[in-house]
Amino acid sequence: MHELFAKVLNQKDLSKAGELFTLDDGDIAEDLSEVLTKIGEIVDTKDYAVIDNDQSVVEICVTRVTTAIRETETIEKHAPALVHLLELCQNHNLNPSSHDRDPPHAKVASDVMSCLFTHYGKTKVMKQAIPIVVNFLSCDNKELSRNVSSYLSLAALDNADLLARHMELIITSILRGNYILSTVLPQIYSQNRQPIIDNVVKLVEILDVCESSERVSLIQVMGMIARNNPKVLEEHISKFCTYLSSATMTAVVMVMFVDMATASPAPFVDHVTKLHQVAEQHPAHIVQVLQVIGAIGSIDETQARSSMKYFMSSLSLADQTALTVALQEIKALCLSHHALLAENIEEISKLAQSGSSAVRILVQQLKEDHKKYSTSEKEMKSVSSQTEGTVTIITVGNPPNASYSGSNVATVQQRNLPPSNMSSDQSLTKSSRTSTSNLRVPSDRPVSPASTFMSDRMSLTSAVTVGSQTVSTLPPEPIRDGVQHFCDKHMTTIRNFISHISARIPLPDKCSIIKGKHRRYIRLNFLCGAQGEQCLYSKIFFTFNTKVPKTWIHLMFLAIQAQAPAALSQQDSSISSLKHCWDSLLTESRGNGGFLALVTSSFPSAKDQDALIHELHYARFFDVFEFNAAKKYWACFMCNHPEKMWNFLQNGTPVIAGQLKEKKGRWKFLKRWKTRYFTLSGAQITYNKSDSRKETLPVSKIQSVKAVRKGIRDIPKAFEIFTEDQTYTFKAKDHCNIEQWVQCLHVALAQQHKGGTLPLLPPPAPSSRGGNSTVKKTESTPMKREAVKRTENVVIERPRSVMDTKL
Repeated sequence: MHELFAKVLNQKDLSKAGELFTLDDGDIAEDLSEVLTKIGEIVDTKDYAVIDNDQSVVEICVTRVTTAIRETETIEKHAPALVHLLELCQNHNLNPSSHDRDPPHAKVASDVMSCLFTHYGKTKVMKQAIPIVVNFLSCDNKELSRNVSSYLSLAALDNADLLARHMELIITSILRGNYILSTVLPQIYSQNRQPIIDNVVKLVEILDVCESSERVSLIQVMGMIARNNPKVLEEHISKFCTYLSSATMTAVVMVMFVDMATASPAPFVDHVTKLHQVAEQHPAHIVQVLQVIGAIGSIDETQARSSMKYFMSSLSLADQTALTVALQEIKALCLSHHALLAENIEEISKLAQSGSSAVRILVQQLKEDHKKYSTSEKEMKSVSSQTEGTVTIITVGNPPNASYSGSNVATVQQRNLPPSNMSSDQSLTKSSRTSTSNLRVPSDRPVSPASTFMSDRMSLTSAVTVGSQTVSTLPPEPIRDGVQHFCDKHMTTIRNFISHISARIPLPDKCSIIKGKHRRYIRLNFLCGAQGEQCLYSKIFFTFNTKVPKTWIHLMFLAIQAQAPAALSQQDSSISSLKHCWDSLLTESRGNGGFLALVTSSFPSAKDQDALIHELHYARFFDVFEFNAAKKYWACFMCNHPEKMWNFLQNGTPVIAGQLKEKKGRWKFLKRWKTRYFTLSGAQITYNKSDSRKETLPVSKIQSVKAVRKGIRDIPKAFEIFTEDQTYTFKAKDHCNIEQWVQCLHVALAQQHKGGTLPLLPPPAPSSRGGNSTVKKTESTPMKREAVKRTENVVIERPRSVMDTKL
């Protein structure tokens, strides 16, 4: 232990305690655990609570220790000593005195917990801290309990599974009056559901005594319960209806009602009048009302007629979004009750020349359904089978040629519509409808595109931040949902995270959902951040198909949020588009979970980040791009090192020549290396064969070029050229020559994509030129492009400034 620390702690010398802050952090970094042990000995004495001098010495020493831990980033090394100090504090009185003064042990515990939970993202630290910290919930010190609740809320972001192990203790604390802790429940519910389900009745009973934000969290958890165990909540529908008069609570309650009614609509029959009032008093929530009314209509013909009557009365009052949902619900309702469509088709047909394109398409479909039902010539087809073959492109951010400014603007384009004339809106609902209908909708009940997709979509927007605003001052637009609430609370952490990883992991400029022959997958597209005149990837993308779409989508979400001036909700076009992207994969991977669960989960861990980096290495991304630390963006090697390209370019045409060893042979195990002289000039590669004949390989036939390494960090031993039907493997003199060939081939490929020569580079400082041969320029030809696979649902482009700007 440092001699000054030893003197202060052994002699309880308060006069020398202030000098501790003159010590360099590095000089005491190795002694901090020992210092904490000595502090623990002082704190654990019987007289500590009544000796002011000892308390002052300990307070100063704890502050100095925690400061040094923060500055030296040694929390993992000293976490055991900090946790042990917390355990010692638990053995003493933590309850406030009659003068409302916190006891000294509570002060020490608060300082230590603050130090530990500053590093809530470090799993190793949290594994040690959480089991000890949760025990403080049982004390009667309300202020300390509130602090613990705040710390546990932070821990739940990255360690929901660790915290969920103590669900019984958390619920007990909430029921004892620590209502603020209820904000943790939505984050850990999925990790340990049963204790919450078992205590639903008691949690409903405390709703009235909670603060608004706490009540919202409890309703949000019940909304999660409603997705899988709706019957548990049916007896409390009347209680939940009492909150529909509050603008703050209406959103989360209605979202819950949609999920409950989708699974079991009968209990809502007695509350139809209340639902009608919600639509009148809160027009922003008419979509959810329509969904619940549609579910009620599936019970029997009487309810179907009542629901149809309400839908028809809403057609003249609803906005375009609600009008679309109403028509979708009518379409679903009439699948079982054809007569209702015949009775109202004339009124519905009046909308054929008005409204949005989605409305007009739905009206046309209803007219076709009426004709089909009346003639009975064809069997009724499922709604889901009519969405095949559509392509919807959603672009997030300002398109390059947009005439407007402002971030996060979404544009929707519709391409290649099939004969069924399904709209892009319907094509987006397909995957969610497929993934949820079997879980929550009885098999004998018609499935509505709006009921399942919108239920899935809206049920994820269940959290609302109340803040200091009163109900009367809330704006008329939809209130903040779970995504916005989460990001508003953790915006600083999100920005710091994106800033921290931007130098390690490039963020895609665009991701697209591709429908392959057997499954859907995500294709990532990257552009150069510099986009100079000689740039390789300013107009074309570097692409590869990812095997870890969950992590990439999560990163894109965080990047969009980090760049935005304020927290975005799921209703924001860019976030909504990412949600569509994620939903479209759910039918392929049912274990993915909802969008809200994804984006509010722990930030991608070091292991997840390493998986992305490994994938980028495998795709040879780092053969072409590197991070420009000075300008804070990822750029191609042509933009980062234009001086290196001078030897490769003559009049804007890439040229390189030399001996290469080519691996040749009919049988793979009998292949041998043969040395030949190769020349790359502009649009073709030529080489001499053994009989002195020359062969050519047009660059336009090359699909990709990759350096060959045994591991991701190994230097290249060879390089490969891939064409549509063949792979060529070459060895150069050394790895420097390999790098030159690979880079020059990339320049040639980029030139073929652009259909011309690259702009001339400024000459470097005078130096000796390399020994590359000069070959007459050959006219370039368009590159043969890879067969394009069908893009099914959504293409997401992120704002360029996310990558180009240091956050």
